[in-house]
Amino acid sequence: MRMRDALGQVYADDDFADLVPTRSQPGESPWRLALVSVMQFSENLSDRQAAEAVRARIDWKYALCLELDDAGFDYSY
Repeated sequence: MRMRDALGQVYADDDFADLVPTRSQPGESPWRLALVSVMQFSENLSDRQAAEAVRARIDWKYALCLELDDAGFDYSY
């Protein structure tokens, strides 16, 4: 939470526009996945644990600019 309070939204979709194919199905926001990867590494979590943190932890939802009722995503993404 301190990270978002101090820095605001760290990434934006435009920062990753060149990396996303234009003919693919919509998926998770690239900046959000990048930030989850950083948070996952900092807490030494597995993919399943990180996906569960996105679903269940208020501090992660806050850092990722998600609504409290957001369902998160599957760990296999």
